[in-house]
Amino acid sequence: TFGTHDDGAAQFVDGNTLVFPSTATDPRTPIDPDVARNGRIYNVWTLDLRTGALNQYTDALGGNLSPVPLAGRDRRIAFVTYEKGEYGVHTIDGRAPLHTSATDDFGAPGPVVDFQAPLTHTLAAEHKKKKGTFGKLFPESRPPVNVGVTSGGDLFGGTAVSFADVLGDRRIDLTILSVSQYRTIAGSYIDLSRRLQWAAQGFSQTQFFFGQAGAFFDPAFSGFIDRDLATATRTVRGGSVFGIYPFDRYRRLEISAGVAHYSERFEDPGLEQFSRDFQQAQFGRSLFRDGTFVPLTAAFVQETTVFRPFGPLAGNTMRLAYEYAPGIGGGALSRQTVDADLRYYQRLGANGVLALRARGFRSSGDSPDFLFFGGNSEMHGYEYLEFLGQNAFFGNAELRFPLIDAMATPIGILGGIRGLFFFNIGGAWFDDTGFTFATSSTQTVQPVIGARITPLAVEEVLGPPTQASGFRLKDGRASYGLGLETFALGFPVHFDWSWRTLFNKQWEDVLFARQGGSSAFRKARFDVWIGYDF
Repeated sequence: TFGTHDDGAAQFVDGNTLVFPSTATDPRTPIDPDVARNGRIYNVWTLDLRTGALNQYTDALGGNLSPVPLAGRDRRIAFVTYEKGEYGVHTIDGRAPLHTSATDDFGAPGPVVDFQAPLTHTLAAEHKKKKGTFGKLFPESRPPVNVGVTSGGDLFGGTAVSFADVLGDRRIDLTILSVSQYRTIAGSYIDLSRRLQWAAQGFSQTQFFFGQAGAFFDPAFSGFIDRDLATATRTVRGGSVFGIYPFDRYRRLEISAGVAHYSERFEDPGLEQFSRDFQQAQFGRSLFRDGTFVPLTAAFVQETTVFRPFGPLAGNTMRLAYEYAPGIGGGALSRQTVDADLRYYQRLGANGVLALRARGFRSSGDSPDFLFFGGNSEMHGYEYLEFLGQNAFFGNAELRFPLIDAMATPIGILGGIRGLFFFNIGGAWFDDTGFTFATSSTQTVQPVIGARITPLAVEEVLGPPTQASGFRLKDGRASYGLGLETFALGFPVHFDWSWRTLFNKQWEDVLFARQGGSSAFRKARFDVWIGYDF
């Protein structure tokens, strides 16, 4: 094609026809030269390679771009529209042009002009300088500021700053995060210039969890030690070097080695000493760790998940990891840990999603690691970080569907409202405490209905013997319910109504007699939290 107009990238409709966007207008209908010069409006055209005929199919004021033929649809052409500041996708019938013209109506090729640059440049070899590894780094973007709140009422937030070179294959990242008053500070250097990518990082991280009765302190005191008093912290400081080798676009192998010092304890000094005495008497060792690990980790990661502004839409993500920390020289703590996290997303309709997640965790050795989870999207209806153990697993099933599309409000654009039905099941335990997930056997138990203080100790008050039978979760836990999600000022806000269950009302009455039995355990719970779904 020739002329003063512009023609975009062409696609084959068939062996003899090209479709492309062009700013040309029908040459048989003259228009004002200023309009022709300043319009620059693209429309959809085709070119017949046998006859040179040009067909115009659209005549829009905003512009139509990127036309492509639809496979399996006879002569249907799809294209992107732009009008009133918004993009859209439309289709037309490629057999009904608005105008037909000949190629020579638009002129003929001009002469080939031998182009010479108006400036010359001489390279001075002595001025050549190779960019240093840390040279010419600049901020990648404006640092984000993240804020949120957990279902337990704890605030969290943070920011991250990234510096990269012009190719983006060498980066320095600085991260600061805070949950409640506990902070994480980390810095890393990442080299992505080769297929085997590598990085080095240093970190100081303090996380909190809630010590469980029966594992960290005498369960007889559970009625007197609330969650705030049972707050424990894990502080990890150290550094590591890791490498990433991608097998293809979706799968990679991650390996790392490092040194990290762990310090775990209750925030309350009195409970801390009481806890250590109990753990020593009960298990012959402390469950809290205070020492140095030299971990070696290998992980296989697969990611095919497709995201939309509201979160995952389709695909799957999984991470299978194994960590080994040898007791080097008798001074380092030892452990072995296996961690598997699997997520699957099935798209339903336009924006509906069936989301499934399963996670399993197992740690052993002289100083095993332990996982803490619960609340938010991991186990709806339970307290935040309620579950804790060196063995842990949970499964989530969620049906997510749109209710209201994005809308403009006085506080900004809200990302619409999405509905949610969910079911969760899981549990966590330590090797020394024993664990039975579910049972159907008949047993006689005495429910704990209270506690009394004696001069020497706190004793549990037991009710009359009760027989429990039928299928039930013994140490496992489950919940189900529904929820709503929206976006306010760019942050996802969740409203959950959940009911907890052990699948056996009689067993719930026995197990939770002190709190009022099944009625208290299964009472509808309403949680509001800010954060992204799994």
